[in-house]
Amino acid sequence: MRKAVSILCMLALCVSVFAGGAGEKAAVQKDADDKIIIWTNLTADAQAKVLDKQFREVAEELGVEFEMVTISFNDMYTKLATSVESGDVPDIMHTNFAGAAYLYAQGMIEPLDDIIDDIGRDDFIQSYLRVLTVDGKTWGIPDWAMHTSVWYRKDLFEQHGIDIPKDWEEFKAAAEKLCIDENGDGNIDIYGFPVPMNAVQVAPQTYYELLYSAGVYTLDPETGEYTFGEQKEKAAEVMDYMIGLYKAASPPSAIEWSWNEYRNALVEGTVAMTLDMGAVIGLAQTNNPAMVEKLGCFDFPGQDGYKPASFGSGYAFVASNQGTDERTELIKEFVRRLYTSERAAERALSRPMFAFPSLYSSLEIYRQDPSVALFQEQIATISDAFENSNWYWYGMEHGLSQLSSQIEATTFFGEAMQSVALGMMTSEEAVDYIDVSLQDQLALIGY
Repeated sequence: MRKAVSILCMLALCVSVFAGGAGEKAAVQKDADDKIIIWTNLTADAQAKVLDKQFREVAEELGVEFEMVTISFNDMYTKLATSVESGDVPDIMHTNFAGAAYLYAQGMIEPLDDIIDDIGRDDFIQSYLRVLTVDGKTWGIPDWAMHTSVWYRKDLFEQHGIDIPKDWEEFKAAAEKLCIDENGDGNIDIYGFPVPMNAVQVAPQTYYELLYSAGVYTLDPETGEYTFGEQKEKAAEVMDYMIGLYKAASPPSAIEWSWNEYRNALVEGTVAMTLDMGAVIGLAQTNNPAMVEKLGCFDFPGQDGYKPASFGSGYAFVASNQGTDERTELIKEFVRRLYTSERAAERALSRPMFAFPSLYSSLEIYRQDPSVALFQEQIATISDAFENSNWYWYGMEHGLSQLSSQIEATTFFGEAMQSVALGMMTSEEAVDYIDVSLQDQLALIGY
C-alpha cells in the first residue's frame, strides 16, 4: 500500500485546459456553478479537437456552457484521487475503462442504462457494454474500443516463407527466423518481435495478452473470485515463454520500451512484428508512408492453437451523481446527444487507427471513411474479435473492477518482468511477487 501511494504521489500534475462554450456558439450565459465540466484523457490534438467541436455543438443545442480539461494518463489517478477526496469530480469524464472503474468504486458516478436504452441497446456491440457492467447496471456508455493484434511485415513473411503462426511454438519460430542481419556484419538489423516491459502500463499489457491467450485470468469471468493465485504454475509458464521470446527475438533495449518505441521500431523497419492496438498504421502514414502497404495484422495465437481470450481496451463516458436530480438529468442528456451515429464514428476516427466505435450504426460509417478504405481486411479481423471472441481489460474479466485502476497506478508487473529478464528472479518468484501484489491491491480496495 505504501508503495502504491508513493508512486501516485510522485506523479506530477500536468493539466491543460480547453475552455469552450463561452464564445460565439454559446447560446446562453450561465453562472459558473452551472458550467458543465468535462475531463478527458485524450491529449492528442486531433482527438481533443474533435471532442471540443462536439461538446460545443451539444452545448449550443442545450444552451449551456462547458469547460473541457485534458489530463494525461500519468496524471489521471492523482487528479482523480484529489477530486474524489474533495467531492468535486467532473460532471462528465471521458476516460478508459479503468478510470470508469475507479470512479464507480468511489460511488461518484450514475448508472446509464436509461440513456443506453434511449440510444438503442441493440445498436451497441454487446461486449463493449459487458465490461462496464456490475450487478446488472451499466456505469458508463462505451465510446470506442481497441483490440491487441500482432502487426507484422507482410513482405518479410512472404520473403522468408512464413505462414501466420497458429500456436506459440510457431510464433516463436517465426520471430527467430525474422531476426535478420541485412548487411552480413554479424549484427541483427531487424529483430523478430519486441517484448516491451516499460513498468508504466506497458508491461502488464504485454503480459496479459499472453496470459489471456493461455487462459489465465486475474478474476474468474463467471464468479468474479480472485483466481490468479490458483493459476500461478500456468502464469509462470507464460512468463517463461515471454522472457524466452525476449531473449531469442527482441531488441535488448525493449526491457524499457513504451508505446512510442515499439511502434516506431515497426514503422522504421527495425522489428518485423509487434503487439499493438493499431496506432502503428497512423504513425506509418505520417513518418514512413512506404511502410503502410507492407503492414498487416493477425491475432496472437493461443498456446496450443485454441485462444480463450485476448486483451482489449477502450474508452467510455461516465456521468457524475454529485449534483441535484435536475443537474444529473442535464448531464445525462448532454452525454446522450453525443451518441448520434455520425458523432460516435467521428470520435473513433479521430484516433490514428484502429479505435472501433461502440455502435453498429457508427461502425458502418467508420468502414466507409476514406482514411480506413485500404484496411478492410484488418477491420474485418478486429471487428470479428470484438463481436465473436472473449476479450478483457486486466482485472476486469468479471466486469467493472477497481483492480484495473490499481494495476495501472502501480508498477509491480514491470518490476517482476524486468527482474526475470535480467536474471534477478525466476519466473516462479516473479509470479509469486505479482500474486502477493495483486492480493495487496485487492485488500486495499476491500474486494
